[in-house]
Amino acid sequence: MQNYKKVIGSISIVTVSYLMSRVLGFYREIMLAKWTGLSEATDILDLAFVIPDFLFYLSAGGYLAITLIPLLNKQQEDKVNKYYLSLLYGLTIIFIILTLSTYFLRYQIANFLNVKNIEFFIEIFTPVVFSQLFFFIGAILMAFQYFKENFLYPALAPVIYNCSIIFFGWINSTSPEETVKGFAIGTLVGSILGHLIIQLFGVIKSGLIIQYFLPNVKYLKEYLFISLPLIVGQSIAVIDEQLFRYFGSLLDTGSIASFRYARRIALLPVGIIAQAIGVASYPFLSKLFKNNKYDELKILVRKQLVYLLVLNGALMVFGLVNSESIIKIVYQRGNFTAIETNTVSSIFFIICFAILPWSINQILTRTFYVQEEFWFPVVSGTLVTLLTILYMSQIKNPSTLKFALAIVFSLYVYTFILLLKLDIDREKLLNKELFNDFIKSLLIFSTSYFTVEKIDFSNEIASMSLSILAIAIIVFVLVKLLKFKYINLSSRE
Repeated sequence: MQNYKKVIGSISIVTVSYLMSRVLGFYREIMLAKWTGLSEATDILDLAFVIPDFLFYLSAGGYLAITLIPLLNKQQEDKVNKYYLSLLYGLTIIFIILTLSTYFLRYQIANFLNVKNIEFFIEIFTPVVFSQLFFFIGAILMAFQYFKENFLYPALAPVIYNCSIIFFGWINSTSPEETVKGFAIGTLVGSILGHLIIQLFGVIKSGLIIQYFLPNVKYLKEYLFISLPLIVGQSIAVIDEQLFRYFGSLLDTGSIASFRYARRIALLPVGIIAQAIGVASYPFLSKLFKNNKYDELKILVRKQLVYLLVLNGALMVFGLVNSESIIKIVYQRGNFTAIETNTVSSIFFIICFAILPWSINQILTRTFYVQEEFWFPVVSGTLVTLLTILYMSQIKNPSTLKFALAIVFSLYVYTFILLLKLDIDREKLLNKELFNDFIKSLLIFSTSYFTVEKIDFSNEIASMSLSILAIAIIVFVLVKLLKFKYINLSSRE
C-alpha cells in the first residue's frame, strides 16, 4: 500500500531519534541508581515532578500536536502564520501565570505530598517547576514542526535534555543529595536549550515568520474549546506515574524510586517503537481523514496496532523471563545493591505487562483525536483513573506491588474500552480479522513465555542472549504459520 510505505519513512526517522533519546534517558537512570540507590533523595526528586508534570498535562501540553495540527489544517495557507503565533503568545502568557502560581504554593505542595525534608524538596522543586514553562513553549513550537512534517529539531530536544541532566548530575555526584540537586539544575538547563532555543530555530527553518502582536482572543477561545476535554480530564495512561508517586509517598523510603527504575526500563520499547509510530504517523493520519480516505485510514491503523502488539509483546515476554537479570545488569552498582535489585525486579515483572496497553494507546487515542473525537478517550480514561484512585486509597496493608498491580490493571481496562468504542466512518475498528490477529498474538506470547522461561544459565548475559534469540525465532515462525491478516512477511506492503 503506497500510503503505508510513505509513512514508514517518517516513522524510521523518528524511531532512530527516539532510540537515541531513550538510550540517553536509560543511561541517566543507570547513573541515578548508581549515585543515589533507593534513597530519600531519589524519592524527593520524583515528588518534585508531581505537580509540574500534572500542570503540563492539565494545560494539554502533551497533546498540543494532537489539537493544533487539525486546527492548522483548517486554516487558509496565508493565515496559518498569524493564527499559530497568536496561539503561541496567548498560551505562553497563560502558562507563565500557572508556573508562577505553582511556585508561590511550593510549601503547601510539599505538605500535600507528605514530604519530610521540606527545605530540600523546595531546592529541587524550584528549577523543576520553571523547567515546565520551557517544556510547554517547546511543545507548541514542536507542534508547528510536526504540522510541517519536520521531525529533526523536535527529536533533538530529549537528547539535549538528557545530556544536560547527566552532565550536571555527574559533576555533582558526591552524594545522593548533591546528585539530585544536579539533576534538577540539569532539567532546567536542558529544557531551555532543547525545548526552547533549538525549537525556535526549528520553527523558523520550517517557515514560521516571527511577528509581534497581541494574541487574538478568538483563536485562543477556539483552541481552548477544542482542548477542553484534554484539559479537564487525565487518563490513567497519562498520570500512572503521578498516581504512584503520590501513593508511594505513603510507603517506606525508596518505594517511589523502585517504581521509577522499573517503569523506565519497561517504557523503552514504548518510547522507541510505539511513541515514534504515533508521533510520526499522526500528521499523515490527519490528512487521510481530512481527505475522506477512510478505508486507507482503517487499514493503516489496524496494521500499526498488530505490528505494535507483536513487536512490543515479544519484548514484554523478554522482560518477564529475565526480570531479575535485567535489573541486576542495568542497575546493580554503587549505591544500588543486591537488595535493591530484588525489590525492583519484583516490581519490574508486574510493570512489564503494561508495555502492551501503553503501546496500543499511542495509536488508539490518536485515532480518536484525528477524527476530532476528544471527549470519549478523556472522559473514559478519567473515570478509570478516579476508580483506580478510590481503589488504591482503600487497599489494606498497601505495598508497592499492590499499587503497581492496580495501575497495570487499570491500563488494560482503559485500553479495552477505547478499542471496543473506536470506529472510523461508522465502522468499528475492531473487526473479525483484527480480533483474530490479536488472539494469534496472545498465542505467540504464551508459547514464547513457557518455552523461554526454562532457559536458565548461570551467566545472565548468556541466558538473556539465548532467550531473545529464541523469542525472535518463535515469533517469526508463528507469524508465518498463523497467517496474520495485517502482517505480511513474505512481500513488501
